[in-house]
Amino acid sequence: MRTLKCVIVEDSNVHRILLERLVEKNVQLQLYRSFNSGSEALSVINKLPVDLIFLDIEMPIMNGFEFLRKLKVSAQVIIISQNPKYALEAFDYNATDFLLKPYSKNRFDIAIGKAIEKFRKRSLSNTDGKLMVKHNLKQVELNIHTIHWVEALGDYVKVITPEKNYVILSTMSAFHERLKDDKFVRIHKSFIINLNMVERYNHEFIEIKDKKIPISRTKNLELDKLLNCVD
Repeated sequence: MRTLKCVIVEDSNVHRILLERLVEKNVQLQLYRSFNSGSEALSVINKLPVDLIFLDIEMPIMNGFEFLRKLKVSAQVIIISQNPKYALEAFDYNATDFLLKPYSKNRFDIAIGKAIEKFRKRSLSNTDGKLMVKHNLKQVELNIHTIHWVEALGDYVKVITPEKNYVILSTMSAFHERLKDDKFVRIHKSFIINLNMVERYNHEFIEIKDKKIPISRTKNLELDKLLNCVD
């Protein structure tokens, strides 16, 4: 298994340095960046793939829970605090683990073990067409083959499936990249469609389940070729 790319968000210099040392000594982890504020970290993390975030809760300006509400990437999070009262709320955000300061190396290693096992299970799911996304502040598993289409919704995307719709904090480009399936085509700046779900189309729109979705002029020729190749 590859190493997990990690980010630390901790405003205490002492705790941040100690955590950096623990991460750097663990051969299964790769420290990408370390931040002393949530706002600075968000501007970077939301633009790159990260596997694991070590997040302090009690930070000025933006606390850890505010950070999680604005987080767009679907990374695992190990929440850290010196106050045990935050433990229950941490798991409401589907945190992989909660570390109470001061924690031992052994307790740190247990948390890393949980993260590695969770990453392994996600990797197996991805090969079966499954995708982990954050919806209503919780991680849920999507079967990408059942997705009808995806549409832009401000800073979010709305994923349409037969069972329900999911609203996910993400850009269209980032979500399209995560799908990693050539059956998903962005036919308009505001729409990604599943080619297998297309019922009819012309050069102005495609139709899926009575929904008419516009096609950008630049996508007409490409869409023709792709639809003619769909099994």
